[in-house]
Amino acid sequence: MLLLLPVLSFILFYAILRAKQTEWRAAILGAAIFSGTAVVVLTEGLSIPRLISRGPLAMAWVLVCAISFFYLRKLRGPVPSAANSPEPAPEKLDGASKASLSIAVVYLLLVGAIAVIAAPSVWDALEYHLPRAMLWMSHHSVRFYPTPDFNQLVLAPWSEFAMMHTYLLWGSDRFVNLVQFFSFVGCVLAASLIAKKLGAGLRGQVLAAIACVTIPEGLLEASGPMNTYVVAFWIAVAVYFLLEWNSNPTWTNTSCIGLSAGLAILTKGTAYSCLPFLVVGCWWLAPRERKILFVKRSPVILALLLVVNLGQFARNVELTKSPLGLPTPISYPRLEVRIAHITPQRTAANLLRNLSLHAGSPSDALNGRIAGVFRAAIRGIGADPDDPEAIWVQDRFHINTMTLNEIVAGDPIHLALILLAIAGLIWARARGWKDPALTYAAGLCSAYVLFSALLRWQMWSSRYQLPFFVLGAALIGVTFEKYLSRKVGFFISGILLLAAAPFVLLNRARSLVPWSRVETVYHSRNRLYFNDQHAEAADINIAAAEAVNRSSCERVAFDSYVKNPSVGHSSRSFFVYPLLAMIHADGRGRTAEYTGVENPTTRYETPHTQPCAVICLDCANVPEKWAAYRDIGGRASVFGHIVIFSAEGQIQNDGLPVVAPTSPR
Repeated sequence: MLLLLPVLSFILFYAILRAKQTEWRAAILGAAIFSGTAVVVLTEGLSIPRLISRGPLAMAWVLVCAISFFYLRKLRGPVPSAANSPEPAPEKLDGASKASLSIAVVYLLLVGAIAVIAAPSVWDALEYHLPRAMLWMSHHSVRFYPTPDFNQLVLAPWSEFAMMHTYLLWGSDRFVNLVQFFSFVGCVLAASLIAKKLGAGLRGQVLAAIACVTIPEGLLEASGPMNTYVVAFWIAVAVYFLLEWNSNPTWTNTSCIGLSAGLAILTKGTAYSCLPFLVVGCWWLAPRERKILFVKRSPVILALLLVVNLGQFARNVELTKSPLGLPTPISYPRLEVRIAHITPQRTAANLLRNLSLHAGSPSDALNGRIAGVFRAAIRGIGADPDDPEAIWVQDRFHINTMTLNEIVAGDPIHLALILLAIAGLIWARARGWKDPALTYAAGLCSAYVLFSALLRWQMWSSRYQLPFFVLGAALIGVTFEKYLSRKVGFFISGILLLAAAPFVLLNRARSLVPWSRVETVYHSRNRLYFNDQHAEAADINIAAAEAVNRSSCERVAFDSYVKNPSVGHSSRSFFVYPLLAMIHADGRGRTAEYTGVENPTTRYETPHTQPCAVICLDCANVPEKWAAYRDIGGRASVFGHIVIFSAEGQIQNDGLPVVAPTSPR
């Protein structure tokens, strides 16, 4: 029930904005901004005295609700504003639009149901997104801690802040996936509003919403625990309020711009490459006097952005001397995502590589030919298709197979529609028709080029492009309504909804429909953690967790052993969240920490009593680990590659690896 407190605060923020005559969709976006900011303030504030736990967090949300309630009561009527004049009578939806929206709502409900039913399972979320939240709860603070994985410290943390709040207030990870799901819903609203600000009528706004709902990568990811849809939401919200500010430059809208941009940066580093040209494009659409006013208010916007990020920036500076958290103090190839030497040829080549992520087919043979075309084009501009300075660690350029896996899914139909929309706008401009959507499109394209210039290509970079497709959905809506017939728009909506159905029902890691090629949601929650490429590890992890839960140990340490501390690709010893969740290491009955860390994060070690158990991942055949943890109870239990050193172990620990008789179940 405590989880209803943030929901209540959101409702109160919404009511406040509605009392100020804000349009209902915009009021939802604004309420999300203020709720998201409250998440940051409460997390950072409670972290200082190490009070991040269920009781103090609940009381803090009660305080937010109380302040919002009393402020709402003081609002006796609409706040005077030039924008508060009565709106014209709303258009009515035609039958086709109603039918399309009805199907879209069904899709939303199905994705939301999956988000609640399924346990988090995406492999990198279970390596660092969620483990960092569990460690914060154990430490009652978001201060940095010793860890073998720098991703848990230096990467932007807002999504994990929010997931931690749901975990603490509910008592489990049942609702952590809803952070992404509600971001998905918010993006649909934002896309329709952006289309409206660009001149779309009701039909264009509906088409924009349909285009946003049906993004394949988005449908797959919206029910999981990642942060890509979250950053897409904050970016889309910032773009909407920038456009709204052009006609209504209130201080509320000014604040919404600064806070939403700050929350985007606090969610994912890709926001740095997406926002600059989007801001310029929206600013360019403003009348001259508003352009000047925006420049005058830009210090306030930047101040709000910095305040939101101040805590994480300070922690990063302490560890890495940079607010961005990069480069790390030691070589860490997993975080080497920036292109060090930017050239026009390298940028153009990466632009082609990024577009190729949406060109995959189900046929490996055809994909090979498609790859050949892109390789020839990249060589034609004087670049190396496999340029190691433009491609992520130890990878080579290739075409992904069309898939239902959210990590590498592409969005080919949406890309084609966005390109057609841009072509239509250019065609209209050539005939003398001035359309503000063309300036918006220029900002969007410029942001995509900057994204390609700054970030190395990765086989899963299609996820990082989600903000562009959300914003592109608005472009589809406004352009196709203006320049195509009603029947064509309805046909496009139908194609999008039909093509989206498999991505709703057959998610590779959490499918609603049983099929041999996917993992379903019809398993125990403990097994669902392993649906994404880790099914073979389920038995040994579950058995290890049961062994810990049978013990009386309340202080557990994890050793994520890797032979080479400079990790390139993922190590199975980093796949730690399922154990953390299954032993309930949330700082209430049991706490967790890392041990055996051999990097500069050891500076964050604090004096404490010795743990009563050490869970050593990938240590079964490592003699030095058996010797190092011989004093932890003198006994051990072995579960595949996992060893639990404790006094309640099944075998004697004599300092050398032992093939134990422990069965997985």
